[in-house]
Amino acid sequence: MKKDKETELHSIQQVLMNKIPEHQQVGQFLMKDGVIHWFQTKMKGIKDASGHTYGVIVSHKSVSPYSIQPITAEIVLETMTEGFILLDDQLQIIYVNEIAEKLFQCQRRNVVGRDLVEWFPEVAGTSFYQNYQQALREKVVLEFIDYYKPLDIWFEMKVCPLKKGGLALYFQDVSERKKTEVQLVESTYYDYLTGLPNRRLIIETARLLIEQQKNFSILHFNIDNLNYINAVHHFGAGERIIKKFAEELNGFSSKTCHVGRLDGNEFIILQEVAPNEDVAAITEQMQEIFVHPVVLEDSQKIHASVSIGIACFPFDAQTLEELISCADIAMHEAKEVPGSFHSFFHPLMKISYNRKSAIEKGLNGDLKENGFYYVLQPQIDGSSGQLVGAEVLSRWNHPEFGEISPLEFIQIAEESGEIVPLTSHLLAEIFTQIKEWEKGFGWNLRTAINMTPSLLSDPTFFDNFFELLEHFQISSHLLEIEITEQAELTYSPKTLENLLRCKSKGISIAIDDFGTGFSMISYLTHFPINKIKIDQSFVQKIGQNRKSEAVLTSLIHLAHSIECDLVAEGVETVEESLFLQENGCPIHQGYLYDKPLTPKAFEKKYLQDFIKNKDMKELPYHHTLL
Repeated sequence: MKKDKETELHSIQQVLMNKIPEHQQVGQFLMKDGVIHWFQTKMKGIKDASGHTYGVIVSHKSVSPYSIQPITAEIVLETMTEGFILLDDQLQIIYVNEIAEKLFQCQRRNVVGRDLVEWFPEVAGTSFYQNYQQALREKVVLEFIDYYKPLDIWFEMKVCPLKKGGLALYFQDVSERKKTEVQLVESTYYDYLTGLPNRRLIIETARLLIEQQKNFSILHFNIDNLNYINAVHHFGAGERIIKKFAEELNGFSSKTCHVGRLDGNEFIILQEVAPNEDVAAITEQMQEIFVHPVVLEDSQKIHASVSIGIACFPFDAQTLEELISCADIAMHEAKEVPGSFHSFFHPLMKISYNRKSAIEKGLNGDLKENGFYYVLQPQIDGSSGQLVGAEVLSRWNHPEFGEISPLEFIQIAEESGEIVPLTSHLLAEIFTQIKEWEKGFGWNLRTAINMTPSLLSDPTFFDNFFELLEHFQISSHLLEIEITEQAELTYSPKTLENLLRCKSKGISIAIDDFGTGFSMISYLTHFPINKIKIDQSFVQKIGQNRKSEAVLTSLIHLAHSIECDLVAEGVETVEESLFLQENGCPIHQGYLYDKPLTPKAFEKKYLQDFIKNKDMKELPYHHTLL
């Protein structure tokens, strides 16, 4: 009502200033009795002989609210939260409300009376225009949601034909709602990291292909050693590798090739197979992606390999579950080959897969009860026959498969993430034994324990390792960590940090199988190495290959020049032992002296016979070379 009064005064001023000749309006007035009445107010200027307006005649007339329906309808349209446009039967604009003005960034006086396409030429040919024409032609109400690109807005539209011809358009900006819906769909069907279809969407696509009885292959990609890469570098390194390869694999996407990410380091590709199409050739093209290194943020380059398992529908399996299982089995078979490799499923693969699954299951159980144990192989001074140390070697007498090679079950432990609990169990067993020998026999020689690369780069594992040492009260100088020479370890900051922690506590660091890897100089330069163990491949060529002997003597001289201790592995003949002694490597480990022994056998042979002698360095060895 206050607003009506203000409007009336403003209109009187407009008439007095000759801006408008007259004005009328309908408004509410609150009477003294508290009742609201509707009045029509008219204002007309009073002019003198010269045409100058010198006064205004204002008249009020009581009206019924029902007689002002056209005006109140306009008020309703102006107070709507929806945009509204009124079109005639030629799609010319008759009316535009305030919301529509704001949405379309226009002024109604500039668009009323104009053709819709003239106002918005981009609307021609769109679904909007087609729906307008259909509603006008068929006299039906249409509701739809569509995207209008020129304004970058999603509109929810309701198109209502009028009885006398023309259309009423009601519309709302639903861009935010649409954005939320898109985000919901993306989180449901697309991988958050790569933007590729996720497990759910790729599985739905595969089910559809099976329902349509289309021939297709599942290619199961697994990036090798991604957990290790994350541990050595940082978590972001693994993500960078995944995103890089996802982007390149997505380049193969087409109507017949569906690329998705399962989870972690695994991708899946559904390749519809045309007649005479070579799946192996397509796979090799995809495999080529992994030949090129990924550059990290700190400019380091990482080479990652991939194992690919392939299963074909309907030849390998009739159901999706079986098909995925076949591809998974083939992928694990491909992992047996170093580097990037792909393998097609074959029924015989199930045997080795079932074996691997059983071994992995055994790693999750009671290790001791499942037949896991360790042996010790003595390290002997060949010149005196004295015992100078021992190496711990893990063994597994599996209840189903019998003796399993450490190479097999340790690899499975690495891949399954069970290497930490496996090694922790082994350490607890060894520390218990060392403590017993220390109390019973005065044991004070080093015991060497192998560490895999993933353990060396794991700070949490070493925290637990040092806690175990403290718990069992084992002196650090009684331990030696053996690391296998692998190119991946070079320049690893976390590995270096953990090894330095060990050395600071007095734990010896030895390189196992030295001379067989790609980075022995880098090892000696960057890591705190105390001992070098010469690989048996050099020892076995003594007396057979003069070049190999020359390399062997060079390795011995190198070790001496950098003040590293030496142990020769795999010594099996007297000739090998004498050659090594003559060239400055008297400490040996091999079958010439002894095979790996159980703790009881080792104790009986090397400790019980000499219980009176508390200086372990004086323990003799019965075998005489000369």
